[in-house]
Amino acid sequence: MEDLQSALNEQGLNVSSLPEKGRCLLATRDFYPGEVIISQEPYVCVPNKSSVDSRCDGCFTSSNLKKCSACHVVWYCGSTCQKLDWKLHRLECQALSTLDKDRRKSVTPSIRLMVKLYLRRKLQSEKVIPSTATDNYNLVEALVSRILLHFTLCFQCSI
Repeated sequence: MEDLQSALNEQGLNVSSLPEKGRCLLATRDFYPGEVIISQEPYVCVPNKSSVDSRCDGCFTSSNLKKCSACHVVWYCGSTCQKLDWKLHRLECQALSTLDKDRRKSVTPSIRLMVKLYLRRKLQSEKVIPSTATDNYNLVEALVSRILLHFTLCFQCSI
């Protein structure tokens, strides 16, 4: 929490807890109209499936797309987006590649999001990819635990 507070203080923000409002973000300086107050890359993201449009997994554009040659599920607009996503997609790609063609079609964006959430947390704990002060590990840990419990229960039911 101290790292998060330090990162926010540099941007003129402070996390506080008020009895009447709960946890909140307070400005410690004046901001100008139109000024970006805080910007954060998503922890994980995937484009929605569309029968009309495929989208790049990196920037969500819908032009000049090429499918990943290994898993045939993920699309990229070019090598820049593909390289930026590679550390995370490499593991997702290995998992997707083991599925037969019909199973791959049934992989929803929600399933991919849960898998990417788990993989990113795993790679951060192994120090393969960096973590930032604004990554909320308690929330991520809770979500990953719920996901693993859900998949374990689903797996046991299918046996």
